Amino acid sequence: MNSKQRMRALLTGEVPDRIGKADAPWPETRARWRAEGIPDRVHASDHFQMDARHMFRTDISFRLAETVEEDGPDWQVVRTPDGGLTKFWKTTGVPQHLAFGIRDRADWRRLRERLTPSTDRIGFGYYGDYAFEYTLAPYEAVRAAYQACATAEETCVFLSVSEPYESFLEKMGDERLLMTLADDPEWVAEMFDAHVAFVAAQTDLLLAEGFRPDAVFLGGDIAYRNGLLFSPAMYRDLLMPRHRAMIAHFKAHGLPVIYHTDGNCAEAVGMLIEAGIDCLQPLEVRAGLDVRPLAEAFGDRIAFMGNISVEGLARGGAEMRQEIESKVKAMTAGGFRYIFHSDHSVPDQVPLAHYRQAMEIVAECGAY
Repeated sequence: MNSKQRMRALLTGEVPDRIGKADAPWPETRARWRAEGIPDRVHASDHFQMDARHMFRTDISFRLAETVEEDGPDWQVVRTPDGGLTKFWKTTGVPQHLAFGIRDRADWRRLRERLTPSTDRIGFGYYGDYAFEYTLAPYEAVRAAYQACATAEETCVFLSVSEPYESFLEKMGDERLLMTLADDPEWVAEMFDAHVAFVAAQTDLLLAEGFRPDAVFLGGDIAYRNGLLFSPAMYRDLLMPRHRAMIAHFKAHGLPVIYHTDGNCAEAVGMLIEAGIDCLQPLEVRAGLDVRPLAEAFGDRIAFMGNISVEGLARGGAEMRQEIESKVKAMTAGGFRYIFHSDHSVPDQVPLAHYRQAMEIVAECGAY
């Protein structure tokens, strides 16, 4: 069974020969691992023979000109393609949002017509890489990168898109969007519907161009450490119908759906399944999630991807072995469909030696 077949089985209800493997090491982590022994021109996903290695990205921005507004010694303030202002650090650091493109309905009316499908919105690269690492333009370069992908015939290739809430977080900011969900749900519904229509058209275009992803990686951070960012009732009213529509469109093309959300999404798992997801990722340990009880409750309906603590990977030794063995063995013994993955992404505190040992442990206990 090759990786493409294995991942397809995991995402469509079958139990394959072994669990799947995928992960998302930071650029800084990959640089560290190269210094510690991975050959310079070999990507970590190829080195560890991951089952999911490549991904198409869909640019869902308003495509405004990106300009540097301020250039400091170790930071830049950039006008983003969505019209906001973001402070980026020239070294490692979390970007700081200073302003957003949509402040009111007038901004939305002015910008919404920019959400039109086009071939230059298609990017191609390795799963887990940051957006700036993807081949995005010109279009001929994207096609060449895809055609040159040596593993395209045997490893799973995702199509990454954002769902409506995630999209408008970037365009409005979390505070304004959450307030608008409560104060003006009709406007939110209008924006969410526009996003669904745009993503559907862009997906149709990608497929018409001959690109063949195996599954959709649908990103939407609807939770934080302590639970959902809004009530379950609000999810059912405003977001679930749009999730249903997007997922139905993907599945009409034969594409199963992995749903990504940070935070503790336990309260939403049943509703996400109702909306049509096939797999849940990344199951953050720091947010209190544990794949084992989730699998007992929902493992007959979906697969799970993640929940391996990055703190455990960083510390290594007996703690890491316990973290991986206890979860992988529970999943395989129960016949639950599972894809090994960190509980978000792999930071540069994780040495190459630890991750190599993690892959060895998976090989020891990952067979069904």
